[in-house]
Amino acid sequence: MTKIIKHKRQKGAVLQIVGIITAIAVITIIIVWLLIWTKPQPQAALETLAPVKVSIANVEKRSVQPRETITGRLQPIKTAQIRFEVAGKVISRDVEPGTTVNTGEVLMKLDASDYLDQLQQVAAELLIEQKGVSRDKDLLKYAQNNLQLQQQEEKRLQRLVERNLIAQSQLDSTRQRVFDLQAEVARLDYSVATSSARVRMKKAQHDIAKRNFTRTILAAAFDGVVNEVFVDEGDYVNANEIALTLVDVSKFDVQLDVRGEVIAGLQLGQHVEVEANGQRLDGELVAMQLDPDINTNTHHVRVRVPNNNVQSGMLATVYMPLSAQTDSLLIPISAVINEYGNSYVFIINDNVVNKTPIKLGRRISNEVVVLDNLVLGQQIVARDVNSLTDQQHVTIE
Repeated sequence: MTKIIKHKRQKGAVLQIVGIITAIAVITIIIVWLLIWTKPQPQAALETLAPVKVSIANVEKRSVQPRETITGRLQPIKTAQIRFEVAGKVISRDVEPGTTVNTGEVLMKLDASDYLDQLQQVAAELLIEQKGVSRDKDLLKYAQNNLQLQQQEEKRLQRLVERNLIAQSQLDSTRQRVFDLQAEVARLDYSVATSSARVRMKKAQHDIAKRNFTRTILAAAFDGVVNEVFVDEGDYVNANEIALTLVDVSKFDVQLDVRGEVIAGLQLGQHVEVEANGQRLDGELVAMQLDPDINTNTHHVRVRVPNNNVQSGMLATVYMPLSAQTDSLLIPISAVINEYGNSYVFIINDNVVNKTPIKLGRRISNEVVVLDNLVLGQQIVARDVNSLTDQQHVTIE
């Protein structure tokens, strides 16, 4: 009995402690909730921003010379595909790609034996024809003299026959001789009359054979550098087959296609500025197409520059001058802010900037032409415009 009473007392003490702890937890939660509920709300405090310092620029008016920037590649002023004009076997190759050659310098040779024999043959035929002409002229003279004598003999015999002093057969024989001599004179006369034509024909054949013989040697057409070689010793080449390419890199050309607005301000011999390999070059306009291409409606022009530490294939930027524009309003390009395809500037009035839309014209170096909404002398923010807002207070540096 005593144990049961003791156990009940211990159980009551535990329940009492649990109740105290629960009460403390509930009171703590209520206090925390009250603190959170009674917490003061933050108040937004407006602060006045300090005026931003800005650089200004004045809207200017002056005449300008705009220019078009066009990019092309440098290429040699001359490029030739050197071909053999006759067929044959290559027996000599004297150059390699990169070899510098002078005009007339031998590049390759063909076996010329057959062409030499042909030349000697037609040379002999020409000599024979020339000697034959001289012979025929002498024979014609002799035949004409002989014919004259025979005709006189015919007349004498005719008189004798009329007197019955000789037989008719003798006169007939003389007449036959006259006919034969007349035929010989006609033949020789034809041969002499056509001799000049025959000599010219033989001379033409001789000249062709001579040229074909010289064509077995391939020589440089101009001073330049061998770029490619396509045949080697022992190869057989056909007539008009490309043997090598030769380029002239003493100067370079830039091939460009320009709009009609650009071509209107250009003329042959005009000097233009060219930039290549990080340096400025003096370019000369050496060719221009006045009638535009029917497909692209552009004009082909060629600008020549000196070989001043540049190479073929390099990119070159050409600055083509356009027609001059007078009394243009100009502002720095750094003063323009572009938003959604529109352009704006910040005009300064009483240290307050006004965001103003403008219409831009052509850009000229670091400036741009303004077409409307600005007047001469207005002050605008010159740079760092992206950080400004409309009606913002500023101070001028």
